[in-house]
Amino acid sequence: YTVLDDFLELKEILNSFKGLEKNYNWLLTDLDWSYPENYLDYFEEYRESEESGTSLNNYWITGENLTKLAENKDVYFILGVFSAFEKNEKIDLNEIKEEPYADGNPNFWIDNPEIQHPKAVVELVLWDSSSILLLSKDNVLSNKFRNTFEGWKDLNEYNQE
Repeated sequence: YTVLDDFLELKEILNSFKGLEKNYNWLLTDLDWSYPENYLDYFEEYRESEESGTSLNNYWITGENLTKLAENKDVYFILGVFSAFEKNEKIDLNEIKEEPYADGNPNFWIDNPEIQHPKAVVELVLWDSSSILLLSKDNVLSNKFRNTFEGWKDLNEYNQE
């Protein structure tokens, strides 16, 4: 698992994966972002609601469409969790019990942090415009990220400091 104390646009991060992001479907949760009017056209499914003061916003998108969305110059992510699932995995946005989240989540900063959703293969976390976390069971994808960006650290070692 990897941490990078830098902040990049989603497009730059996906470019480091060299197309491997397209092998997955992605669940986007806990987003703080700016976007154009037509941004919903990229998503297969989404839920946006305000319930008792909390925001329940979940988005399901193919890897191909996530790449296209990231290409837009007027889409910018500040905070959020991008969870990757095998293409044959189906997620019902109405049935998500515990939505992966970044804001205020202490579970990244412990020994041996885990990917939040039990069926996810990769979790990319954009941390408040200051850090990027990559928790991944896909070693090839992780290595491509690490080989692209200097200054990354192993998340477990980082948490020991």
